[in-house]
Amino acid sequence: MKKKILKIVFAVVIVFAAYNAAWFAWSHVKYSKFTGGMKQGDFSSFVTPRYVYTDADKYDYLVKYPDYLSFTGNMCVGCPSADEEIFTDALIIWPKVMGGYSFGVLLYENDTEYAVYIDSAGNALAKEEEAIVSRHSGNIKNLLMMADEKWDICD
Repeated sequence: MKKKILKIVFAVVIVFAAYNAAWFAWSHVKYSKFTGGMKQGDFSSFVTPRYVYTDADKYDYLVKYPDYLSFTGNMCVGCPSADEEIFTDALIIWPKVMGGYSFGVLLYENDTEYAVYIDSAGNALAKEEEAIVSRHSGNIKNLLMMADEKWDICD
């Protein structure tokens, strides 16, 4: 009976270790292609690396690998800060496990932050968010263009 329990425990440990190794390899292969020319950020770790870059036009870029055993990481492009305003519109890109991307934007108006899902052309996915997306369409199109130049992500 003890041998059977030990075999089961050993099998579970082996499967868990294999799953961890596969996840680690997948996440690093999937996300490392987005980090060219970037440096590790302050909150980067061995398990969940984070990379940052600011270009000559002051656009901020971020790549965050998935958290431990998660398959969802993201990339971000933020507009340059104006004057004392530290909150600027930003594009968030979520690479999908099987290819392709999902998109969202953080939009700021009158000290209010709006988080909106968009398509790859910059259109709001929800009808009730079309007005805010329309008011920020210039920034959104620009952020999509900057992301495509950096990561070649748009169709």
